[in-house]
Amino acid sequence: MFYPTPNQMRTIEANSEKNGLPCRELMEAAGDALAMQICQIGLDISLSSGTVFICGSGNNGGDGFVAARLIAEIGFPVTIALVCGDPSTELAMTEYCELSGLKNVEVLSIEDNAEKLKGIMSEAAVIVDAVFGTGFHGYLPKQVKECFAIAGESLAVKVAADVPSGGDCLNGTVAEGALKADITLAFGFKKIGMLIDPLSEYCGEVIRADIGFTGNCLDGIDYLPELFGRRTAEELIPRRKKDSYKGDFGKLLNVSGCARMSGAALLSTRAALRSGVGLVTLASSEKVVDRIGAAVPEATYLLLEADESGAVSEKAAEKILAACENKTALLIGCGLSVTDGTKALVKKLIEEAACPIILDADGINCIADNIDIIRNAKEELIVTPHAGELARLSGLTVSEAASDRLTAAVNFSREYGVTVAAKGVPNFVAGNGRAYIIPAGNPGLSRGGSGDVLAGVIASFRAQGLSAVDSVALGVFVHGAAADIAAAELSETGMLPSDVTERLPFVFRKQNS
Repeated sequence: MFYPTPNQMRTIEANSEKNGLPCRELMEAAGDALAMQICQIGLDISLSSGTVFICGSGNNGGDGFVAARLIAEIGFPVTIALVCGDPSTELAMTEYCELSGLKNVEVLSIEDNAEKLKGIMSEAAVIVDAVFGTGFHGYLPKQVKECFAIAGESLAVKVAADVPSGGDCLNGTVAEGALKADITLAFGFKKIGMLIDPLSEYCGEVIRADIGFTGNCLDGIDYLPELFGRRTAEELIPRRKKDSYKGDFGKLLNVSGCARMSGAALLSTRAALRSGVGLVTLASSEKVVDRIGAAVPEATYLLLEADESGAVSEKAAEKILAACENKTALLIGCGLSVTDGTKALVKKLIEEAACPIILDADGINCIADNIDIIRNAKEELIVTPHAGELARLSGLTVSEAASDRLTAAVNFSREYGVTVAAKGVPNFVAGNGRAYIIPAGNPGLSRGGSGDVLAGVIASFRAQGLSAVDSVALGVFVHGAAADIAAAELSETGMLPSDVTERLPFVFRKQNS
């Protein structure tokens, strides 16, 4: 299921026009679907007390005019509240003129009829928000907020045409004064912002209406966000044949840990093993290995020279590169620390490692001041940034990256040819022209170490031979599913990242059953 951005919706509509489905027909189809939804509501409550359409001047208002005409033609009373003046687009004006002479239709301007509309809306069965569509961003005009405030006091069923007006369909923000809908009828596709709070809360129940878009309308649109769910995950999880052996499931080299953060090496290594990889070698300092070796007897270890701070020395590069020659993936960065030495080490590994790389945490931080290193990567690269790391990679402020992680991830993927896991709520994945939305996990993951577990899961799938984008999407989904199991058993407050690792087998058991 695709969740386009506003810009992608404009492209889809333009492609529809090219493929013989003009905008007028799309508007008629949208209005018809809206009218049918109102009639569906009318099966439970009488529409004889009236339906109020709050209409803007653009094409979203035009959708409302079509539905209003159809409801009036059935014989039910309709009131149209114009909150932005007369229609300003040719399509909307055409549909507005179709209302002329119809019985049961009253058109009122909010500026001159606020009290009258208050009385009408207090008695109405249904109130339809058809003011602004998917391209809205910014602030609601004063008169729109006034009308929505009146509507909000009514007990009528509130229906949003395509999206609640004031909602940003890209980043999920909502303008002050927006009207909460009981039902949002999304035309053609549900939009990406509808999955993001607070807009998701304003949408109520979201119902998708087919208005005639064909598969051809999606041609040429890359990074079209697609919901990644359980069925896709089941298809991607590697299956184990009866005659398989450890070498069939990949060999991961994990360059992680330092004297101050040995736990990150432990968490990422255990998570990788719990996710099915055949062999894991942790490459780290002797101090890190001494601390965690007994806790992960299934791993093998590559001892590396450390500098005075306890971080892996850049002198270890050749030993790591030699070890990469028979590995199927390389994870770099969990608890690695950021020093001049680790910066030089990460740069050399990116440029010379002979296997796919997963760059996490301090691996990302080590290149943040010299991003172009990524262009020299010998093998395909995955990066797994949270909002702060994504901001540093993209040259944005943290607030800019956090407010629109999808765009930041897509832009970075397109610019540098890498796969990006933009961690957050929801998670976004972008790579090789594809984009996924993964609403997995819960607030219990909001603690140190969760990212190390996720990095280990992703690296495990990459080592097992999945593509970069599939490894990331599946890793995020499985990690989130395990976190949900942990929260159900232990609570979001009490669960730990290590608890998530220990619940990974239950996700796979459920998927393989």
